[in-house]
Amino acid sequence: MDQIWLFGDYSQAEVRVAAWAGPIPSMKSWFERGEDVHLNVAKMIGKVVEENKLVLPRKLWGRKPWQELSKHDQMDHDNERDLAKRTVHANTNGMGPIQFGVITGLPVKYAQIVQDVYHAIFPEIHGNYHAWIIQQLKSTRTLTNPLGWRRTFYDIYGPALEREAFAWYPQSTIGLLTIRTFTHVCEVFATNYPDAQILTPMAIRKLGMDVQLQVHDSIGVVLPND
Repeated sequence: MDQIWLFGDYSQAEVRVAAWAGPIPSMKSWFERGEDVHLNVAKMIGKVVEENKLVLPRKLWGRKPWQELSKHDQMDHDNERDLAKRTVHANTNGMGPIQFGVITGLPVKYAQIVQDVYHAIFPEIHGNYHAWIIQQLKSTRTLTNPLGWRRTFYDIYGPALEREAFAWYPQSTIGLLTIRTFTHVCEVFATNYPDAQILTPMAIRKLGMDVQLQVHDSIGVVLPND
């Protein structure tokens, strides 16, 4: 019988965690309505770029009216939306302009402009989410994520430690959720498995779904195409 891949992933999950922890109200409302956060951010940055006549390299934004950006247009998806996605993750986690320039390919001058626009659109990232993390670091040096995992940060206090904490809170949460899902999928035991059957490696694999791949916050299983 033919087999097919089945993938499940936590959609835009790390940003969701930060949006609720902050809170970051506009992002929360987008998630609650099932909207594409990265596309919305691309449009909002495009609006600021257009209204302020900002010039960015490689025609990033300004290539077409910001209202017309669509995730279904491959050019928009790979251009404005992709850069917006990188902007959301990097700057919610407090990345500096030099490193942000490296991951986006933007000169530092323009990377800083995009960062400034992003934080002007979402002041709650600094004002709520980052401030909340920093307050906990300065008081106890310890963070506890929503699933109860505690971590104490022992390094010398400074911007690098803060950035590590900004990123750890959502990343550890989604990592634990993915592990939990992975375990559930692998422990779908057959109810009619013979007691006398020898548990060979091949037999054990039949007790759960055939998990072949795990990438970041997604897992892929192979199933009969029936």
